[in-house]
Amino acid sequence: MAPEPVIGKLSVRVVRGHNLVIADPLTHTSDPYVVLCYGSQKVKTSVQKKNANPLWNDVLVLPVTNPTKPVKLEVFDEDKFTADDSMGVAEFNVTDTYDAAKLDLKHASDGTRIKTIYPVGTNYLGGESHVSWKNGKVVQDLILKLKNVDSGSVVLQLEWVHVPGVTLTVVLKFVLQAEQIRDTVCGYTEV
Repeated sequence: MAPEPVIGKLSVRVVRGHNLVIADPLTHTSDPYVVLCYGSQKVKTSVQKKNANPLWNDVLVLPVTNPTKPVKLEVFDEDKFTADDSMGVAEFNVTDTYDAAKLDLKHASDGTRIKTIYPVGTNYLGGESHVSWKNGKVVQDLILKLKNVDSGSVVLQLEWVHVPGVTLTVVLKFVLQAEQIRDTVCGYTEV
């Protein structure tokens, strides 16, 4: 099976963490960093020493092959002598950012809000998330509430980056191939 084509890149600005758990009970601090996983890809931020409210402002880039596949986020506490401790997990979808990036927005006013996503039980949002047109780019601001911990959230800003040579035809061809494979593997038939 051929590898999935890259249809664009997702630039993720990991802005900051808020009220992260204290992972080291001896020093009452944490040395947090964020790992993003998309498929087999992993990227990570810098480590912020002794900080439960870290300011990273790191930009991480992930090539995207399927905009419906979620990005997994995990915050870790860096430890020198033992395995790094998990400080919470979350995930987010890139579908809204990707869909907005396909729109013809060249005449839109700066700051135009394209879509609002609300926190519901099926997502990790800690507040409304807005997809907007800013400085000639589609961006999505979001706050993710961390799960599996008592407290903590991470602020992100997503930006879709077009890949030269990738057209809607290439994307549609990929989607049709994926549907054909799904139909074959899952035994779907036309009615």
